Amino acid sequence: MLRADQQEYEPAGQMIRANGNVLVQFGDGQITADRLWVNLYQRQVKAVGNVVMTRNQQVITGDSVTYNLLQGAGTLTNARGELSPSAREDFALPSRASAASLSPRQNQASISQITSPGDLSLSTLAGQSWSGQQDALGRVRFQSSYLTFNADGWYGDDLRLTNDPLPPPELELRGDHLRLRPLNQDEDELCVDNPRVVFDQGLTIPILRNCYLLERGRLPANALNPLPVGFGYDGRDRGGLFIEREFSLLKGSPWQLSVSPQIYLSRWLGSSDLNLAEPANFGLVARLSGPLAPRTSLSGLVSLPGLDLDHFSDRLRVNLRAQQLIGDHRLSLEYTYRDRLFNGSLGFQDVQTSAGVLLESPLIGLGDTGLNLSYQASGQYVAANTDRPQLLPPGSQSTLTSLLRFQGMVDLSRGFTLWQETPPGNPNPSSLRYTPRPVIPNLTLIAGLRGVATYYTSNDLQESVEGRISLNGQLGHLAADYLDYTQFNIGLSSSLVRGDTSPFLFDRAVDQNVLSAGIIQQIYGPFLLGLQTSLNINTGQQIDTSLIAEYRRRTYGIAIRYSPIQEAGILEFRLSNFNWQGNGSTAFDPAVAPSP
Repeated sequence: MLRADQQEYEPAGQMIRANGNVLVQFGDGQITADRLWVNLYQRQVKAVGNVVMTRNQQVITGDSVTYNLLQGAGTLTNARGELSPSAREDFALPSRASAASLSPRQNQASISQITSPGDLSLSTLAGQSWSGQQDALGRVRFQSSYLTFNADGWYGDDLRLTNDPLPPPELELRGDHLRLRPLNQDEDELCVDNPRVVFDQGLTIPILRNCYLLERGRLPANALNPLPVGFGYDGRDRGGLFIEREFSLLKGSPWQLSVSPQIYLSRWLGSSDLNLAEPANFGLVARLSGPLAPRTSLSGLVSLPGLDLDHFSDRLRVNLRAQQLIGDHRLSLEYTYRDRLFNGSLGFQDVQTSAGVLLESPLIGLGDTGLNLSYQASGQYVAANTDRPQLLPPGSQSTLTSLLRFQGMVDLSRGFTLWQETPPGNPNPSSLRYTPRPVIPNLTLIAGLRGVATYYTSNDLQESVEGRISLNGQLGHLAADYLDYTQFNIGLSSSLVRGDTSPFLFDRAVDQNVLSAGIIQQIYGPFLLGLQTSLNINTGQQIDTSLIAEYRRRTYGIAIRYSPIQEAGILEFRLSNFNWQGNGSTAFDPAVAPSP
């Protein structure tokens, strides 16, 4: 089907010329443009001027396009669009069925109705490698000066990728050339020559990784990770500051295996006397996860913060877990070796070994009451430190004892909104300067009650009923340049019922009354500073304090958190996921203002 303001047919050359509001339909695809030529003999289409090409779910705009109807192959200049879940198939497969007509104006609609369903957090944690709350960016837009596609994949020049819904992009992945080729039905491999991350159209940082695995068109979060290595601070296991680099070893598999070699800079500069060859200056973290069945998964982590084998047993930490979904509950079988837990004013405690089972409920809303209920039950065989001599063999120099431990927990909570501004229907871009979602000033009160009972085969029963209440709020909109955002919290937890104490140190309830408070304050533009602290009211002992520094933008953010008491620090890189209406063909044009 061909529709245009003017059409001409040249019988000798089997050529059709069309001008003005041109639309040509071919099976499940279509092209709209200002001008178009069709060679009927060669089954070749060429269109120029405000080109919009649609095939199944994929929509790409460009200055011009040539397309072979028989081969399903073509070329676009100045191509712009989104990575859809079926991008490669949409342009590579033969036509199947007729699609509904779309007008050029609809296809080139500006971005509106911007929402952010969540963020991805890439962070360096003590004993862990870079990890994400989610594994990929859901919607990603691209631009390529010259893009060709066929049954084997996509190929292009001057690639630009962004998760930013507004122009000009705050964050981009750029490359000289791109290759997108199929691996299987659900996965494609995207390879980029000379990849680099560009911040705010200026600062450029090269990326060492060239190829990325796309699952149904979703770009991995680490594709936009600007740091070639991760930084962390762990004053206990790793001696202070360390760097690491994660390497994925499995590609095209539902299983994920990664190894993160680590270099311990503080040890190198301190205890090793600058001897870089000292084995204690190097370590690694290995992680494995994947499905055993549709509702069953397995995960494992091995941490070895030092390759000096003389201290192997004192450095190694292992965590293995199999999880099974039972309805909306989760059943876990877990084994740990030298697990490290922070127990309030008792500080960090090591659990030498633990093997057992844990059943966890989801968060259950109790009708229209606003109350939320959760519960869990567990049983483990535990070997851990104790301070009770009667639990140790006579004359033993060790403080480890082994007991069976059975625990049940029930938690009930409710939130009360004391005050909240009316959220805007369609956020104005000015409200998204330093945040992916408009900040809605509010004040909330949260109250909760938790009961825990733990029985040990030493015939101890540690019982507690804890009440807690907290006031949380945020003021300002984080849209102006100065002091336009304050987030705060203050809370109190108190043990209402107290039984025996645990024979172990890692789970002994010692902080009976705890006061906590925190604040994060915008200082200037995207720069924020914060503090979070907690205090044992009975003893006056500080339980923990974290210092926070943040750089927040709409599309990304960087945060540094450090706890002097835990001797641990974290560097976090945030990426924002977005949804919107329209395809945003002007996303990379700095001269185009976003629609309100």
